[in-house]
This record gives sequence, C-alpha cells and structure tokens, in this order.
Amino acid sequence: PSIDQQRKYVDVYLALQNNLATYQSKVDDLKLVCDGYIEDLRRKMKCEKIGAYIIESNVKNSDNKIKEVRSVSVTKEFKLTNAKVNKNELKNYLIVRPKEIAFVQTTGNEKVLAFAYNAQNYPVVVSSVDKVFKSKDENILDLQFLSLYLSRKEFDRYARFNSWGSAREVFTMDDMNDVAIPIPDMSVQKEIVNIHRCYLERQRIAAQLKEQLNSLCPILI
Repeated sequence: PSIDQQRKYVDVYLALQNNLATYQSKVDDLKLVCDGYIEDLRRKMKCEKIGAYIIESNVKNSDNKIKEVRSVSVTKEFKLTNAKVNKNELKNYLIVRPKEIAFVQTTGNEKVLAFAYNAQNYPVVVSSVDKVFKSKDENILDLQFLSLYLSRKEFDRYARFNSWGSAREVFTMDDMNDVAIPIPDMSVQKEIVNIHRCYLERQRIAAQLKEQLNSLCPILI
C-alpha cells in the first residue's frame, strides 16, 4: 500500500498498544497498593502466629464424588494437573473446599512455597501429600487475606529459610502454624482483598486486550 496507508495502519496499532501499556500500568499500580498496604500493616501492627486461627482439614474424597482434580502451582493458584489421573480412583485425594488453602510441603525444587486459595464456589481435590487448612473463624481471619501475605516474595524467602531436610526441603503444617502475620480488623482485611480482586480482574482484561491486539495485526495487513 501507499506510505500514507501504511502510516495509518501503524498509527492504529500504536494507539492500541499505548492504550494497553497505560492500562497495564494501572494494573501494576493496584498490585503495588496491595503489597504496600500489607507491608505497612506488618510494620505498624504486632504479628501473631496463625496457628491460633487456622486448622488443618484432612478430609479425603472417600466417596470419590469430586472429580475436579487440581495441582498446586508455584504461581499460587490451582491448575489442571498434567499427570495422568484415573478419576475413578480419587478416594485418597484431599478435598479443598471453597475458602480453604492447599500447599505443597516441599520447597527445594520450586524455590518458592507452592500454594493456592480456593476462590471458586465448588470443591476440588489435590494430592494426599499436600496439606489443606481452613480458618477457624472467618470473622477473624479471612484466608484470602492470608493468601495475599503468603504470595509475597518475602514469604517465599521465609519458607525456604525455614524449610528443613537434606534431599528434599520441607515446609510442614507445623511450620505454617508458626508463621506470624499482622491480623487487622476484618473490614481492613476485606478492603485489601477487594483491591486485589480488582487487580486480578484488570489483569485478566489486560491479557485479553493483548490477545486482541495480536489478532488485529493480520486483520490490518
């Protein structure tokens, strides 16, 4: 096409790219707000061991009714497992109900603590070698708030430092109970959680915009 036509296409593409960059920067700002808020709480409030507020949930899928098999990822989320799983033999798998957290006890290979919070409205099952826990009182400790604290890079370093073992480094349920965090009023916990939900939603939209931008290139051509 003519140079004028080429420039029109380029202008359209750059305008969309700039819009995406602006949107992405606002997404990053929301993440910064969450992290900064939690760090501010850590500096200003007394930290308490979470063992007084959580309890292990060792419920097996004994009736084999739950077929939603998940693995716990280093990206702090549940993912569809890549392993070949016989869904008719899930009796030894552990149930993770909504608002519960599952974590992998080993930190050696991953270099981080792999865990996930079940934000869905249905239960899933994970390997029996994982650990699952819930809040003793959701009016005192919101596990989604706790998951934000556990997602911090600082906590990954803490988990590695406090893991034990030679062949495999292990971070146990007892180690989790010993974790000390600031536990603010429930209204404050919910404020931080709501900001983080907004962050996740905007992150999803940003990824969608990027995909649409990539799809637009061949259409312009």
